[in-house]
Amino acid sequence: MLEEEGWQPRKAVLGLFVFALWLGTAVVGFLEINTVLTMATRVYTQFWGDYGFYGSDYYAGVALRQFLVLPLALLWIAAVIGCGEYHYRRFGQPRSWRLFGWVIAVELSILVLALFI
Repeated sequence: MLEEEGWQPRKAVLGLFVFALWLGTAVVGFLEINTVLTMATRVYTQFWGDYGFYGSDYYAGVALRQFLVLPLALLWIAAVIGCGEYHYRRFGQPRSWRLFGWVIAVELSILVLALFI
């Protein structure tokens, strides 16, 4: 009777899995904002930092970090909303899984890059 009305347990479980995967990638992406900011600060201090603590380079590093917060936050919001809408419209299609693969690959590459910087 439930299958006749259109409710299928397999599709519901797959939908929950897709939602959990999307939510997981959104959380990891949010946490990676701090990682990217830290990497940018490290690159700045390695190449252009020559004063000690609380010198002019310290304030420039803080300014760089504050300047990058807004673009990274907007990028994260656009990615979360865009990917969520994409997965909602293309639920169960190979294009949706391919996008998940790309998003996870980018997030993992950022984490691996953070190990080297």
